[in-house]
Amino acid sequence: MLGGVGGVGCRVDGLSHFKRLCKLVSPWCQLSASASLASAAPTLTAPVVPPGRRPPPAGWTPVLHSHDVKTIAAQAQQFGTDATFWSEHTRTIAILHGLFGSGRNWRSVGSALGKALAERDTQHSWRVVLVDQRCHGASTQAYDAPAPHTLDASAEDVADFFEKSGIEPDILLGHSLGGKVALAYLDGDKRVMPKCTFVLDSAPFSKHDCPDLGDLHGTFSTLNVLRELPDVVPSRKWLHDTLAPRGMSVDLINWLGTNLVAPEGQGSPEPMVWQWNFAGCESLFQSYVDTCHWETLTRSANSSDASAELVIAQRTFDDWPANQKARLSSLPSHAHHVLPKSGHWLHVDNPKGLVELLM
Repeated sequence: MLGGVGGVGCRVDGLSHFKRLCKLVSPWCQLSASASLASAAPTLTAPVVPPGRRPPPAGWTPVLHSHDVKTIAAQAQQFGTDATFWSEHTRTIAILHGLFGSGRNWRSVGSALGKALAERDTQHSWRVVLVDQRCHGASTQAYDAPAPHTLDASAEDVADFFEKSGIEPDILLGHSLGGKVALAYLDGDKRVMPKCTFVLDSAPFSKHDCPDLGDLHGTFSTLNVLRELPDVVPSRKWLHDTLAPRGMSVDLINWLGTNLVAPEGQGSPEPMVWQWNFAGCESLFQSYVDTCHWETLTRSANSSDASAELVIAQRTFDDWPANQKARLSSLPSHAHHVLPKSGHWLHVDNPKGLVELLM
């Protein structure tokens, strides 16, 4: 369930998977059987940058920079031959991180996906948008999210961000907590719907479906430890010395430490404060375990207009309750996959395999 570090169905080869994806994202972007896209790029219009937005240069750059725009924070990068961020020929993949994570956790895989999509789809440039969900990352400063902190509220934040930024998601990808937020987004009305949604290692069932669920990806035990930490942390060494004896791995401690920042205006890098709303994160996790999204996933996976696909990490799937494994039969064979050599942090354990599967 934690959003940072770290089969069944039809494992679709890269070409056939991308052919289906292209047909969904753009009716006029068709692949031939020889696996090549049309090489001629369309004539591009002059860039138009709406007020309150700026076209990012090379590298990850905030999408919205005006303090007057009250919405969640996000960063983006453009890939492809067209550098015009707001071109009508730009396609978008938006990524939603997991609990206690942030958009920057997905920069590496986001870059790999953006480059791969732009290389295969020469008719478009691809924009990768990494969202910081409510109570996480830069959104804790950019947006004072009102309670209650639920999946539906977070999905509404995402819809509000798309509306205010003018970005329309062609592909929506959510990991863990972000996967269920993506499904909650699909349940909303009057939203720009993605043509394809990928739900990555996010349990579509609730704790009520699985009374013996146990410590979901170690999240319950991690929450118990984090609840005892002070709001101000003296140093990263202090964090390591405090958490290591509690049984946390170095990788987990280092990843949690990416949420530490120096207070604004402080002259030295230490002490640091947490870049999260802990109580809000706890509420979001409670909403995650309380909510069943099988119906949404099944409906979307069987839709002829769009697509929703579930990707489960191998070690996660090994621990899935038998009654939930049986429910995968409600999904088309192309809509559920098991990623080998991976645990919950599948984008860290097997990033190459994940990109190949998504393509």
